[in-house]
Amino acid sequence: MKKLYKSIVFRALILISSCLLSIATASEAPQKKTLDGEISDSQCGFNVHSVTRSHDEMIKAGYMGKTPEECTRNCVRGRGGQFVFVTDDKKHTYRIEPQDMVKDFAGKKVQIQGTLADEKFHVTGIKPL
Repeated sequence: MKKLYKSIVFRALILISSCLLSIATASEAPQKKTLDGEISDSQCGFNVHSVTRSHDEMIKAGYMGKTPEECTRNCVRGRGGQFVFVTDDKKHTYRIEPQDMVKDFAGKKVQIQGTLADEKFHVTGIKPL
């Protein structure tokens, strides 16, 4: 009887663990989103040389260009950066895939559509604002 009880408890624990794992995995599924913000570079967007997730410091210094577009392109081309997306409220910065899809919008305000998973945004559509 004791063995039967232990077997039932063990199977119940496995079933509960499996259910909890399924719930956790489902919450990590890609989320479809539409967001407004700016196509920036990873240095400015992730505050590598910026304290405001913007190009302000670099433009003021005249170091990477005179506009957000120039700063973004210079950081990506000359500093090994990547294009990223910074939300309008500057609270979130997301890595972007595919990079080629956003290169024409460097430093510009845009609306992007796509899926968000693991802090990475897979862009399926983009338009200027």
